[in-house]
Amino acid sequence: RGIGEKPTAPLTGSYSEMPYRPVTAIIAFAGSTLEEVLHTREATLLGYDPYQHETLDVHDIPVPLAANFTSAYGLWLARSDFSTQALRNVLGKSGSLDAPYVYLTQPFDPNRQVIVMLHGLASSPEAWINVANEVMGDEALRKRYQVWQVYYPTNAPLAYNHASIRAALAATFQHFDPEGTAASSRDIVIIGHSMGGVLGRLLVSSSGSVLLDAVKELRQIDDAQVKKLRAETDGFLTFEAYPGISRAIFIAAPHKGTPFASNRLSRILSGLITMPVKAVDHVMRLNRQIVGGSQASSARLPASLPNGVDSLKDSNPFIRAAAELPISPSVRYHSIVANHTPRTTLEDSDDGLVPYRSAHLPGAESELVIPYSHSVQETPEAILEIRRILREQ
Repeated sequence: RGIGEKPTAPLTGSYSEMPYRPVTAIIAFAGSTLEEVLHTREATLLGYDPYQHETLDVHDIPVPLAANFTSAYGLWLARSDFSTQALRNVLGKSGSLDAPYVYLTQPFDPNRQVIVMLHGLASSPEAWINVANEVMGDEALRKRYQVWQVYYPTNAPLAYNHASIRAALAATFQHFDPEGTAASSRDIVIIGHSMGGVLGRLLVSSSGSVLLDAVKELRQIDDAQVKKLRAETDGFLTFEAYPGISRAIFIAAPHKGTPFASNRLSRILSGLITMPVKAVDHVMRLNRQIVGGSQASSARLPASLPNGVDSLKDSNPFIRAAAELPISPSVRYHSIVANHTPRTTLEDSDDGLVPYRSAHLPGAESELVIPYSHSVQETPEAILEIRRILREQ
């Protein structure tokens, strides 16, 4: 993208590097003595990439370079218009996303591990302002990690976004590290909030036959149809854990769905949503394969297609089946849970949107419960916990 171009202008491809970059500027004056420098009328302005140059040699003495690693990120967000586009996305209005997109928040570095951040429903990369600033501003973390933020259409169903995010990440890694040998392609960290946490869990899970079996039981199809379905819906109903991910942090994630997605307000919102055309095409094709292929009668197809809000209902068949998928044994995972109902027991608590029972994951290496509402990723307590986990990694 060109300098000054809005990040939310129509997107092409699957990824892009940050359009703005931090630069440390040095003014060098002509002359080799103090007197010569004081009397010179010549000066040279030099720009240095602070990610590549920490010091500058002055008469053989290394002098530390000052740097602001979050200024370019802040400028990008300020000019992004994400806050208004997030609402357009969830409603499917003109100019909204139709597929996930990966933003690299700094020039690609093959020697830095990748942190992939996944926002939640009706949200955008703006949800990660505090977390990203912490990673970029912490010297130890900055030297170790680079941040990639996935922007995806939250009006689309989980199965579509999951498969599409996998494809977008694969295209990004293939472009920057086609051989897959760089450090950046190993020990990837996934951090997901809310719906992004559910998608993150799918990325580190293996489907086996769980999702196909659920479809078989729900739609009453035979083994021959299941076999054909497996071949034609790869990535949607059958998948392995995404290669290279070694750690995941799930924040206020409704792994088992939430009853709040079925309340009156959510039903009204769901009725206003228009899904991306790409998602509709994919889901319709999937449904046709389930009920008998391209010649399937329209009468056998569902009367309506589940959108992003519908996907988070605790009664949704996909999310119920996905909650049973095994997480890869090579992935260490953590939970950060919000509790906005302190007067109830932990088991019966929720964060205003997600019940504790849905956010809790057995087998987590750690679980931190923070007295806060659903947007808990913004809090100092959550950021300190993320920093602790990343430093361990």
